[in-house]
Amino acid sequence: MKHILLIITTVLILCVSCRGKGSASASSNSRHDSIAAIDDNRSFEFLKKLGIEYESLITKDNSLPAPSDRDFLLTTPEQCSLLRGVITSDFTPSDTASAYLVSVRQINDNVILCQYKYLFSDAEDVYIATYDTDGHLIDAMFAGNDWDKSELAYNLTDSKELVSVDHTLVYFIGDHEFTHNHEYKEIEHNVNTDKDTTTYSQMASMTCNIEPNGKIDITMEDGYEDGVFRLCCGSDCKKEWKLMNDMLSLSRYPYSDNKVLDQWNELGNMVDAASSESFVDHFFKYVFLPQPEKVLKWVYDNRDYKSLSLTMPLGFYYTYTPQSRKIIDEAIARLDNPAMQAYYKEMTELWITND
Repeated sequence: MKHILLIITTVLILCVSCRGKGSASASSNSRHDSIAAIDDNRSFEFLKKLGIEYESLITKDNSLPAPSDRDFLLTTPEQCSLLRGVITSDFTPSDTASAYLVSVRQINDNVILCQYKYLFSDAEDVYIATYDTDGHLIDAMFAGNDWDKSELAYNLTDSKELVSVDHTLVYFIGDHEFTHNHEYKEIEHNVNTDKDTTTYSQMASMTCNIEPNGKIDITMEDGYEDGVFRLCCGSDCKKEWKLMNDMLSLSRYPYSDNKVLDQWNELGNMVDAASSESFVDHFFKYVFLPQPEKVLKWVYDNRDYKSLSLTMPLGFYYTYTPQSRKIIDEAIARLDNPAMQAYYKEMTELWITND
């Protein structure tokens, strides 16, 4: 009898032990609830294979860092591997520009976010992009110019000057949800007292969710305006200011957004001579160059009733810049629809003829 009781007791202990191990195993295999719990550098292996020393660039803070002199300068092979489809669809490094990796962030077990700055002339563009753990690009977005910029607008009096300030912040409100905030201020600075008075402020905010598959989805847009805008006066100037802000907002939409081209088209129908140059530049640089085939297909699909405003940037760059003409021709050649190619062959010939 004692032997039977001993056997039963031993079996019960083993069962409890096995259940405990099973629970621990299930817990260790469950999805991480917090970015702080993820500590697996294998997700960044594709950066290591490129020779990038990424460890110091990993950020788990709530906000992405502002670009600085400490950012990692990317070599030509690194730029070609990481920036194709982010800055242009077939990115080629330029002798007059440089690209830097600012930070990396793990979104989940399968998605990595990279933040870049791209310097050319006297401008600084910032981009963010999502990749899978093999380094394949999933989605990207232009995140603004010069995240912290302050410059003298003009002197109001001998002792007062008007300073314009731009500030951009990408702030994570959750492991996979962030807000993109762009703030513009006009500040009256008293030279004698060193006192600053904000006379105008404007905030444009966009909340985005990074889906489990890495796509970036806009969930909310908001903003406010306070004070008197002093850099220009009159209804025409205010209209141009609003159009410019609309262009900037649309420029920051994720590349995967399916409605952004409709919004660009609507905006293009509202621009006038004063704002058309900005429209052409922003659309071509931040929308067409990263995704030329997407734009060409949209224009073709809407050719009968609403695509004329988006052909304006393409026609301008095709006509007046040889390098852009080459880019557009190559994008047309990649189209998989002979009817589309024939349509654009006729259109490009028309652009050249009307020059």
